Amino acid sequence: MRTLGIIFIFIGLVLLLKQFNPEFIAWLRPYAGAIKNAFWGVTLIALGLYLMAKRTARKVVLALYLVYLIIYLVV
Repeated sequence: MRTLGIIFIFIGLVLLLKQFNPEFIAWLRPYAGAIKNAFWGVTLIALGLYLMAKRTARKVVLALYLVYLIIYLVV
């Protein structure tokens, strides 16, 4: 639960930073459509990799998916 709390705090901080300083993510604007349209594909690939991977690789897949999810929410 502690890790989930840290993730929520990080997402909240990034969203607040976007609200108060929109230039923070201006470099992602050209890719916003691709990021939004690829959500289900990325989710299914991440789920498949997570189910097939071992312990350490699962953590890597989860971390990469969380980075994508944060970018998806911010863009």
